[in-house]
Amino acid sequence: MTPDEVHKVLTIAGSDSGGGAGIQADLKTFAALGVYGTSVITAVTAQNTLGVQGVGGIDPALVEQQMDSVFLDIKVEAAKTGMLYDEGIIRAVARKLGEHRVRNVVVDPVMVSTTGHRLLLPEAERAMRELMMPAADFVTPNPDEASVLWGASIRKEADLHQAARAIRDMGARFVIITGVKRGERCLDLAFDGREFRELEGPYIPTPNTHGTGCTYSAALASFLAYGMEPWEAAQAAKDFVTTGLRYSYSPGKGSGPVNHSALYYPGTVADRAVARLRSLVFANWRKRPEPGREPVLNLIIGSPWCSGQDYAELAEKAIRMGTRVIQLREKEKDSREMIEVGLRVARSCREHGAIFIVNDRADVAVAVGADGVHLGQTDIPPEVARAMMGPGKIVGVSVSTVEEARAAIAAGADYLGLGPVFATASKQDAAPPCGLETVRQVASFSPVPVIAIGGITPENAREVLNAGAAGVAVISAVWDSPDPWDQMRRFIEMMRI
Repeated sequence: MTPDEVHKVLTIAGSDSGGGAGIQADLKTFAALGVYGTSVITAVTAQNTLGVQGVGGIDPALVEQQMDSVFLDIKVEAAKTGMLYDEGIIRAVARKLGEHRVRNVVVDPVMVSTTGHRLLLPEAERAMRELMMPAADFVTPNPDEASVLWGASIRKEADLHQAARAIRDMGARFVIITGVKRGERCLDLAFDGREFRELEGPYIPTPNTHGTGCTYSAALASFLAYGMEPWEAAQAAKDFVTTGLRYSYSPGKGSGPVNHSALYYPGTVADRAVARLRSLVFANWRKRPEPGREPVLNLIIGSPWCSGQDYAELAEKAIRMGTRVIQLREKEKDSREMIEVGLRVARSCREHGAIFIVNDRADVAVAVGADGVHLGQTDIPPEVARAMMGPGKIVGVSVSTVEEARAAIAAGADYLGLGPVFATASKQDAAPPCGLETVRQVASFSPVPVIAIGGITPENAREVLNAGAAGVAVISAVWDSPDPWDQMRRFIEMMRI
């Protein structure tokens, strides 16, 4: 891994000795979402699940020094603020955010306690409005905090909209009023200056809600660091908090925090919300392997075509000839045999710089450390496969129509295996040939590579590539040939033209 492969996020907030909110909640959230967390401590609290027993602020000069230490060494891609304690610290933080030109600044304006008490003196509240709102790309107050920022009580639906507009007029680019309960739903009201959106989720009845605001803003900063668009990041952050509430527990005698590790402990992939979030994080965590320049030749190895031969040796020879993707498509071996073979093929691919994909079986792909998995239309959903595979892995999906292609893209496919383009004997239950026109249509809108398959030969492959395919996958055209390696040579020469 290189430093640029891991995204870095900063939290500027107070310490919670009970571990449920503040710096501790932020760092747990960062870790759960796969970003590198840095921290600046603004205050130290003595608290637990029963309440706050004491609090003390940090010298503003030391807060500034902490910020300088982080920014002068680490390339921070997003920052969030939480408890800023007093006017002096607010001024110090606002000054350093401007001085270091920090982007993706998320301000969680911690101003009101859960019991309704104001946490900041009037001069600090004024500094929050005048200094932190202009510094904020995103501000995430709950309704009570939005009321304080706005300077008026929020009593009805229209007040929420007015408060959001007023807060944005203070300088924030994007306002998200969190935790608005509406029957059995819990929504966040978001406003970007052009439109309002209600980001919805279920209401989770639990007493363990400590640190939800901290967790939300930390998750939002993490998703922004990944480069997500604001609306997508805001919804993902809400889903993360909702999942944490669903699996929350109290470590003490009072009200506990959200479960920041819910994606992994318990990590129930059968819960589609968990699967979606894990898939989202894993898809963004680091760069996935790439085969290099296009066009790409994907050689599929497996029974019955290669029965009795050493798959690893076949893979190595093909890679040496110029193939950059090897796909294991095995229908006859049991799982243990597939793993044994897969481990050897994976080693050959790794040693010679090729990508290794396992067909259908995400479990086998995980067991052998493959670069990815290729899924058919009746296999497990792409998001579940990615949740199983982990970060930095490839998930491809077979499609034969424009509609299937759009659905696979929406599900997060990294590439499309489109076909059969022409009639083929490689698959007994293959769909009717989709033809070159479908290749053209799908390639025209697909943001991911289209790998054509089915009936492709050295003679017609150029037509397929000219139609927009990024590469071709071949099986019987090679293995049913009287001289498979001469056929491979012909494919590779054609791809180099």
